[in-house]
Amino acid sequence: MDLSYTPEEEAFRARVRAWLAANVPAPSARQDLDAMRAWQRTLHAAGYVGASWPKEFGGAGLSDMEQAILNEELAFARAPGIINAMAVWWVGPAIMRYGTDEQKRRFIPPILTADEIWATGYSEPTSGSDMAAARTRAVRDGDHYVVSGQKIWTTLAHIADWFFVLVRTSTEGPKWAGLSLLLMDMRSPGIEVRPIRQIDGGSEFNEVFMTDVRVPVANLLGREGQGWEVVSSALINERTGIAGSIRFDQALDWLATTARSQGRTQDPCVRQRIAELATKAAIVRYSGMRSLSDSLNGRMNPHLSAAMKLTTTSLTQEFSETAMEVLGPYATLMDDPRSPSNGRWARQYLGDRSMTIAGGTSEVQRNIVAQRILGLPRDRGVDRPR
Repeated sequence: MDLSYTPEEEAFRARVRAWLAANVPAPSARQDLDAMRAWQRTLHAAGYVGASWPKEFGGAGLSDMEQAILNEELAFARAPGIINAMAVWWVGPAIMRYGTDEQKRRFIPPILTADEIWATGYSEPTSGSDMAAARTRAVRDGDHYVVSGQKIWTTLAHIADWFFVLVRTSTEGPKWAGLSLLLMDMRSPGIEVRPIRQIDGGSEFNEVFMTDVRVPVANLLGREGQGWEVVSSALINERTGIAGSIRFDQALDWLATTARSQGRTQDPCVRQRIAELATKAAIVRYSGMRSLSDSLNGRMNPHLSAAMKLTTTSLTQEFSETAMEVLGPYATLMDDPRSPSNGRWARQYLGDRSMTIAGGTSEVQRNIVAQRILGLPRDRGVDRPR
């Protein structure tokens, strides 16, 4: 693994860094939907949204290494995320790979400019992260599918224009074989969105109820029964990020600053805990570099994304848990000027509770690692001596 950058890559990094220094919004800038759309459009105009997408689809055609450098610099600059991130990570690449020419012309351009926001519908109340157990039914009726069912923990469904939704079109064969992927207009009759109030006060997650929603057959992505393949390939894009280690370095610096402000830096327990987190952050950093190197050299194991997701989300929670321990009684204060960092760690801690659920629960990721990386046998429910 060569950790050096070419002169061309360093020049690209310098251009990105200079552009971000001049354009990243101030932390105090408003963050409503219009402002977030404007930020994404500014990034897109500079060639920094869908940057590694082919130019024919509106991307900048950057190499995987240039995309990794861009991700790093965005993290270094603490730039706001883009509002249509899920569409850029999942929906767009899936349509490019599995879509018809008409679907590509219709759906891809508004993704990059955030003119159309997408939500993704996988989890259901009875199946959680077990996507293969999805029960939302899509029954063919002439030129339409009639869809009925429920999705839950659907991020941004309350502001979404379109729904990238996994449905069951058949009950024949293995349960994963009867799944299909539909592109559903969120303004269709029969759709009800109910925001879920979260413990940190936000409500970005939602329940989506579908009752006899009619979706044109032309909005089937890929073939009937290909939904499992479409979704599995899309999830790899979410779970193999390279810039996460930079955010851990920033969290480590923030945690050390918090410990100093509370006079806890001489406490051997606190020092040991921070040292452990620094070690884990370094492991994530070099694992990310290994993942990038594997990708550049065509030796990527898609199941390693489960291991990376499992590690990084757990570590995210460890950082905020440690900060709460360091703060002691002050940790209970949120949005209070008397609290260190104005209650920032309290909000972070509450928000981080979702990390080991979002994008696939830790239990599911452990099963993937056990079965597909370590080659351990599945538990068939056979009685074992106790």
